[in-house]
Amino acid sequence: MPALLKIKRYIENDVWKLMFSLDAVSLSENDKELIRKFGEPEINIGGTYLTGDPEEYTLQDKYLRVRTDLPYIQEFDAKSLDFPGQAAAQLAAQAQALAFQTSFVTNYEAAFITLRATGDTFTGEYVENI
Repeated sequence: MPALLKIKRYIENDVWKLMFSLDAVSLSENDKELIRKFGEPEINIGGTYLTGDPEEYTLQDKYLRVRTDLPYIQEFDAKSLDFPGQAAAQLAAQAQALAFQTSFVTNYEAAFITLRATGDTFTGEYVENI
């Protein structure tokens, strides 16, 4: 069963907001067991987004655990962007938010793929004939 990542998007006072949350009920017992054995995966939400575009921006490295650090809210304030006119700033804030969402989902999915591919090569019973 997949882990369901919920993304709520909304705008308040020219601030584009993204809220990411994990539907805890959807987290399988297998995923929970892997997290107990190998630790909770983290994703880095920092980096440079929209490289080469006028809306390019950089966020400091910040690591979020895929379960316990959610819900997480990321904001993009159109009023603080240096674009000519309110409409241009709003479009830039939206572009930045959408790029962040795409990256977040990609990194989140990769963290679970890596976790699920982690095999327990230690647990078991071994009998030595001496």
